[in-house]
Amino acid sequence: MERKNALSLELTDQQRRLAIIGLLLVAIAPSVSVTTGFVFQVGAMATVVFLFTKAWMFGLPVAWHVWVDGQEISWSKPNNGGWGVSALLGLGMMVVIGGAYFLLGEKMLQPEALKAILDPVGLTTPWKLAAAIVFWVFINSVLEEYVFRWFVTSKIEEIIGGKWRPILLSALVFTLHHSIALLFFLDITGALIASIGVYIGGAVFSWIYLEYRSIWVAWLAHAMADVAIFAIAWNIVIGF
Repeated sequence: MERKNALSLELTDQQRRLAIIGLLLVAIAPSVSVTTGFVFQVGAMATVVFLFTKAWMFGLPVAWHVWVDGQEISWSKPNNGGWGVSALLGLGMMVVIGGAYFLLGEKMLQPEALKAILDPVGLTTPWKLAAAIVFWVFINSVLEEYVFRWFVTSKIEEIIGGKWRPILLSALVFTLHHSIALLFFLDITGALIASIGVYIGGAVFSWIYLEYRSIWVAWLAHAMADVAIFAIAWNIVIGF
């Protein structure tokens, strides 16, 4: 019996170590992409790195889930409801984001810096920016839910257990790469305020995921928040 318990404990520790490795490998990818694009501003190379890291973020979690964890692929079906809660939370985020822009936008934003970052990749052209927004809202945000809620939040849940600790820690991972980007078109105060907003949003998305166990339900609130953010970006770059 003692030998069996020791083996079980050893396997649990091994699984925990593997979860930490998987978590670190996935969590670092967004920051690499953002750092390449915003810090070094390497133009076309930033696009290559962006696409590579997106492929990495998409491919590694499912490969890890199947080959390392030995689990079957799931489409995260929304069997537990939650759509109304997610929609209400998303609407609340839209109001807060719009209100913050109305009250503080002109004081915190740096429009020329944003245009300087977007122009080398053609995103100051209306149709290209519109296409990028569609991608970010309907594809990238799904990918972020898949990565940060399903994989990152679940791995943290495996490692430390509980509910609120995984929510708060996964929100921190989610905020990191956003904060790096925010520093390039907001002043320090604005970047700090916006980062707090991103952190709260990440915590809300993680709570929705753990409550209803579907990335699609969490995605609804995420997409609604993104619509508000990109409406502001459109107004700054293109104008209404």
